[in-house]
Amino acid sequence: MPPKPRQAKGKAASADTGAGVAKSAKTAKAKATTEATKPTKAAKPAPAPKAAKDTKPAKKAAAPKAAAPKPAPKAKSAPKAKAAPKEKPASNKRKLEDEDEGEESNEQAEDVRPAKRTKAEAKAASPPPKRQKVEKALPVINTAPVRVLEVFAFGNGENGELGLGPSKTETTVPKRNLFLDPRDPAKYHVVQLDCGGMHTIALTKDNKLVTWGVNDKGALGRDTAWDGGLRDADASGSDSDSEDGDLNPKESTPNEIPASAFPEGTTFVQVSAGDSCSFALTDTGLVYGWGTFINSEGKECFGYDAKGEKIQVQTTPMLIPGLTNITQIACGANHIVTLAKDGKIFAWGVGEQNQLGRRVLSRRRDESFKPTRVEAARSKATYIASGPFHSFAVDDKGDAWAWGLNSFGQAGYAKTAGTDEPVVPYPMRIEGLRGKGVTSLDGGAHHSAAVTKDGKHFAWGRLDGGQLGIKFSDEQLKDEELVRRDENDRPRICLVPTEVPNTGKAAAIACGTDHTLFINEEGLVFTSGFGTMGQLGLGTYDDAHEATELPKKPCGGRHFVWGGAGGQYSTIAAPADLMPPPKSAVNGTPAVNGVKE
Repeated sequence: MPPKPRQAKGKAASADTGAGVAKSAKTAKAKATTEATKPTKAAKPAPAPKAAKDTKPAKKAAAPKAAAPKPAPKAKSAPKAKAAPKEKPASNKRKLEDEDEGEESNEQAEDVRPAKRTKAEAKAASPPPKRQKVEKALPVINTAPVRVLEVFAFGNGENGELGLGPSKTETTVPKRNLFLDPRDPAKYHVVQLDCGGMHTIALTKDNKLVTWGVNDKGALGRDTAWDGGLRDADASGSDSDSEDGDLNPKESTPNEIPASAFPEGTTFVQVSAGDSCSFALTDTGLVYGWGTFINSEGKECFGYDAKGEKIQVQTTPMLIPGLTNITQIACGANHIVTLAKDGKIFAWGVGEQNQLGRRVLSRRRDESFKPTRVEAARSKATYIASGPFHSFAVDDKGDAWAWGLNSFGQAGYAKTAGTDEPVVPYPMRIEGLRGKGVTSLDGGAHHSAAVTKDGKHFAWGRLDGGQLGIKFSDEQLKDEELVRRDENDRPRICLVPTEVPNTGKAAAIACGTDHTLFINEEGLVFTSGFGTMGQLGLGTYDDAHEATELPKKPCGGRHFVWGGAGGQYSTIAAPADLMPPPKSAVNGTPAVNGVKE
């Protein structure tokens, strides 16, 4: 049968510019698989042999005539003839490194290990980069999390977003990621993670960066080239459940970025993911990044290296030049915001919707890919967050500020929501959250949500798909100061941050493109919004117009503390030290969440 086309559905739906715009498409741009290539490293020439003291030059005419046999004390010797460079044979160290590369894959899936290379391929392949030593030690200003998490995923993972392996591409209820099993010492033990549009990045307890999902633009930061094929169809015409799945196992299985990609002694404390980019923060306040940013015209640019040369796509991690003392990072779809120790905010990437906090002129568009100060908050900023096309900051008074796309009021500025002025051009305070003490924020394509210090979930922006988790009453829908209607007199926008009922005391929040996860202090997870890809985890493909609790059985009594979401999938995590004891085996097979895995 012909190969099955691979569809990409990203975190960032198109940036609508008015309230009359129809619902965002459930599926986003088609993606083309690209193969990451590395430059071949030339062999070092062998050193030229030392000439004897009485060696004469090759040409007699060039030799100076000696008046006496006794040489002058400081006579210049004739130029030495350089030996032709010889190719160095591969060293034992190189062989060991090649063997190590073949064992980077997770032990749980043997089929993800790279195929054995021929001698010709080994000769042509570039050697792994040598780790550089840090020349000057920087003071430690950030601390890495240490609490190991148990990770669950649900939704559509036809491009490997779920990280459950090559044959598990969809689940409508939370499913435990066995590649990240805290009970197994051989697996990756995650302490922090973040979801992009179609990929995820995680930080482990032993300082590894693990990625999975789509790698077309280098978002995974590692080589995922694979020569495998598609799985066969069975007699009924449907795909078989064979472990030889139709997904690239190197993308759909969590695997680590080689440690040689970073200077020796580098310690990471936080990771963040966008649509086609990833970033990692170190304990000394430096930022590494890879992938690319893509604008509305499809043009790619990652930024500039230390020499000032422009980079289109960065397939391996690179230190972001000129950025120091950073304490937090947050990615949008195609931009990133960072917070410095002194409370200053820097942002770069695509700025077409003013998500960088400043107007980007077309003739100076390239400058938007360099970290630039954002004049946000009148006092010191203490926290940052981002939606796909808009950005947030919280100041030391607990007030929230936002800028960027505001077509559905997602940036919190009610006056222009749904009008011909679709953006907030510079940071403005969200008046509906003033004095509430905001502790965390997140944004979807057209809506936003927050958690306050008194344990409440708030949401605002587009409401017609259930994104806000609020079932508005008839009285609320008639309130013009609360709800704005479209040209067909249908309720479309919630203008003011509104408390989400029935979710308990709030602990965390996460926004996907058109759905939301609400987590309370009891560790329960509620979801709402678009569910046609199973991204709500409710066991159906239906939308939910109010916050609905995840079914208890697949969650297995876990106490969830974190959630993340992309365009068509969601991820939640619970502390491993609060895991319930494993249940008894059924017919000799260990049970997970009460059922066989």
